[in-house]
Amino acid sequence: MNKCISYLIIFFFVYGCSHEPIFSGKEVSFGIKNVKFDKNNKIEARIDKILNNYKDLKNKNKIIDLEISSKINKTITSKDKNGDPESYKLELVVETIIKENNKIINNSIFNKSHNYNNRSNKFDLKNFENSTIDGFTEKIAEEIIVYLLSI
Repeated sequence: MNKCISYLIIFFFVYGCSHEPIFSGKEVSFGIKNVKFDKNNKIEARIDKILNNYKDLKNKNKIIDLEISSKINKTITSKDKNGDPESYKLELVVETIIKENNKIINNSIFNKSHNYNNRSNKFDLKNFENSTIDGFTEKIAEEIIVYLLSI
């Protein structure tokens, strides 16, 4: 009985406070006219797909252009006694330049990194690295959106 009452209280608390996801249904004051990428790679294509929701220019106070470049750094952080890699550091760096009326109004660098151990199965290692990069890309795209909302 106490569990039922606890769940009921939590239910009313969560739904009673008008909880709303950060990016859903939010009116934004900016529109993205053009997005220019340094390279055409999977990371930048995924960021472009996420930013597509903000390319509507109707009734926007600020129309901006973005230049985005990305870079992946994979470094060996430790080796065993034979000189084989034991652990790595994977880092994704995304640089954005924000322009309004062809003038640079702001630029920012977003980065995410993760340390991990080597794996004997290189296929599993590559899959892990790809899924880590995908997660980094999603998080950085969200950070870019929050950053654009703040300027």
